[in-house]
Amino acid sequence: MGKGIRPVLTGVFPRKRLFGLLDRMRRRPVVWISGPPGCGKTTAVLSYLEARKLPCLWYQVDPGDADPATFFYYLGLAAKNAAPRNRKPLPLLTREYLQGIPTFTLRYFEDLFARLNPPTAPPFRKGGKKGGFVVVFDNYQEVPENAPLHEILLNGLSRLPEGIHVLLVSRKDPPPVFIRLRANDQMEVLGWNDLRLTLEESAGIIRLRAKTRRSKESISFLQGATDGWVAGLILMLESPWERDTGPRRLGEASPEEVFDYFASEIFVKRTRTSRISC
Repeated sequence: MGKGIRPVLTGVFPRKRLFGLLDRMRRRPVVWISGPPGCGKTTAVLSYLEARKLPCLWYQVDPGDADPATFFYYLGLAAKNAAPRNRKPLPLLTREYLQGIPTFTLRYFEDLFARLNPPTAPPFRKGGKKGGFVVVFDNYQEVPENAPLHEILLNGLSRLPEGIHVLLVSRKDPPPVFIRLRANDQMEVLGWNDLRLTLEESAGIIRLRAKTRRSKESISFLQGATDGWVAGLILMLESPWERDTGPRRLGEASPEEVFDYFASEIFVKRTRTSRISC
């Protein structure tokens, strides 16, 4: 999948509680979304965009983005996908700009945001929901701590106009350079405690994915055993161990046994985990 191609979701339980949280957090221009692997960060963002019918630029971060020229090149391609009517490409960070990257960054993001934010875009939709455009940087944890991208992105975000919001999705907390955004009341953080499944959400996912009807006892056990971890819940639903033993026998297993089982499912049976978002 390309770095600037928005993934496609199918058969996902809509987490309306998270949608409401994101609606409120988008009172600030930037939202940082962080949590452990398999907690449903990317799926939550994708389903939110779909539920709110929000246009977006999707950018998949990887270690190569530690090089500023690489980042600007692929961000330009993502912008072309998001705003195909503007055929003029965004500038490349060539040698003559290397001594003035901060100035290049400001002009680049001004041009980018102007393409994504037409003057006619309504800031709110029917029912009071925020409209506008969303830029998503997924897997931001792939950026090394000392990479210049952190400062570049911070400078670029200073040019965010009304009507565009940025969501940064990561397994880690915001890097120190982003403290400025929080200090200036420009960024909200949606963390693991927010992403952890509630009992109602676990029941919804179980109804959607389980092949047989589950009792309240079974649902309650699965919720407790996985502690609201989406990947753990899905693995338990698909595991022959859980089907063969049921919740009572699983409850007798030690935490180490449950962890070892999940680890083998995640790291050995990779064909299953390809369906589980991080």
